Amino acid sequence: MNTLRIVNGLGFVCFSVVTIALAGCAVDAGDDDSLVDDVVEEDVDQAEQALGVECANAAPTATFVGGINYNSPQTYNTSSCYKGVVLDVSSYSSLYAQNPSGSVFPGRTTVEWADSLPAFADPDHEAKCESTYVAADLFEKVGSSWVHKTSKDSLGSWTPFFDGGFCAGPAVSFSSEMQAGETYRISATARSYKSGSAPTRKLHVESLQPVKAPR
Repeated sequence: MNTLRIVNGLGFVCFSVVTIALAGCAVDAGDDDSLVDDVVEEDVDQAEQALGVECANAAPTATFVGGINYNSPQTYNTSSCYKGVVLDVSSYSSLYAQNPSGSVFPGRTTVEWADSLPAFADPDHEAKCESTYVAADLFEKVGSSWVHKTSKDSLGSWTPFFDGGFCAGPAVSFSSEMQAGETYRISATARSYKSGSAPTRKLHVESLQPVKAPR
C-alpha cells in the first residue's frame, strides 16, 4: 500500500513537471510569434519610411537646369520612391557650388519643411515640433546610371523664447557634395513624424548662393 502511494505520488509529480514544461513551451512559442510579428511590422515600416537607392529608378517629379526651386503639394507619392518627390538638375551652376572665403553659409541646395508648425498654444507643441521630419537622398549621374552619394535627415527643434517659444522646422542641405557642371537627383520627403505610415507634408527645395558675412 505504501509502495503504491509512493508510485502514485511520483507519477503525479512527473505529470505536473511535464505539464509545467509544456505550458512554458507554449508561452515561449507565443512570445516568439509576437516577436516575429513585431520584427516584420518594423521591417515593413522601415522599408516604407526609407527613400534610399530605390529612388534611382523613379521618374522625376520635376527637372531643372543649373539649380532647383521647387514647392511640393502636401500629399505626394512617386512610383519607386515611396512618399517622396524626385527632382533632377543638370549642369549644376557654379553659383551654388562654391564656398568663397568669408562666407557664413556656402553655396548649397536645401530641403526644408514648408508646412504649418506647432505653436506654443497647441497641446503637446514641443513633442509635435520635435517629431516633424525631413529626409533626402542625393544621387549623381554617372554615365547613364544614378549613383547614390549620401542620405540626410532632420527633426524639428523647439526653441524656448520670451513669449513661450517657437518651432524651427527640419531641414537638410547639400553643399560640397554637389559640384559645378554635374547632373544630380534629389529625392526628398517631409512627414509629420518619422514613420512609413506618417502623412506627407509640404517641403521646399532650393539652390542657394553663398551668404557672406556682413562687414
